[in-house]
Amino acid sequence: MIDFCKRVTCPSSEELLAYQIGNAKKSLAKEIFDHIDKCEFCEAEVEFYKKYPQSEDDIKTEEIPSPLFELAEALLNNKHKDNSFLNKLLNDKEGLTLKKA
Repeated sequence: MIDFCKRVTCPSSEELLAYQIGNAKKSLAKEIFDHIDKCEFCEAEVEFYKKYPQSEDDIKTEEIPSPLFELAEALLNNKHKDNSFLNKLLNDKEGLTLKKA
């Protein structure tokens, strides 16, 4: 398990849920079946849906707030080695600061 993460090529959570509950179109179901055989992340997501049943109505797609997106992007791109960049994002949006532990 080198990179346990969702990739651009992975099916969406909505598609995985539809697959798990049996509502995916036949061609998509085959594609997802083949994908989860190679992708531990999506396999784990399908297992999650088996253990914690959901309805497709439960999923709401919302746009991530801009400050949160910028913060996540900074963290994922390793721009947090120096807290000044993250502090700038936080101060610009919320007036919060990060301190070294």
